[in-house]
Amino acid sequence: MASANSDSFSPEMIRILKIFGISTLVFVFIMSFFNEKRANNSGDESSEMRITDADRLYFRNVRASTFDLEGRNDAKMNIYRHGKRDTSQEKPTLNFAILLNRVVDEAYIFIEPYPEELPLYLKLTSAEGMTSELTFYGGNKFDHFTFAMDFFEKYGEGVQLSMKVQEDWIPILEEEKERDILKTVFSDYFRLINRPN
Repeated sequence: MASANSDSFSPEMIRILKIFGISTLVFVFIMSFFNEKRANNSGDESSEMRITDADRLYFRNVRASTFDLEGRNDAKMNIYRHGKRDTSQEKPTLNFAILLNRVVDEAYIFIEPYPEELPLYLKLTSAEGMTSELTFYGGNKFDHFTFAMDFFEKYGEGVQLSMKVQEDWIPILEEEKERDILKTVFSDYFRLINRPN
């Protein structure tokens, strides 16, 4: 016949359960202090490019009149290019286009250089003579976005821009009109994605 003690825990087992329970509570308490950054489990990797309905409506009703619209039904996107951009293809130039995705509420910025040779090499020289270079190898919406943000960060007032065409560095965006067009495209894009510029 079994003893009455077989249904209860032994003193060693009770001590192990207490140690495990207390250490678990202490671990959870300590980890709660390191909970500043949460994992993004939403599957939404492009939150930087997300736009609201209000921003889309403002852009389409107020700002879109300064842009040429190309509807791409195959990709379910609308491409907006500034209406006064240089389209002559007589000299190298750099344009940016805003793409609105009609399926998901996202806006993208894409680089459109002429000539369309990749990789694209740019040299930026500040008024103080500091030189930096940017290289764009092509890619997806994230690559275009990253390059555009790097370009915007380095390109400012008084910066001279050159593009490498074959083996020569050719100055581009020298006229104030071309610079203003670039500023307008970035300003409208930043407003679309609610990003301060």
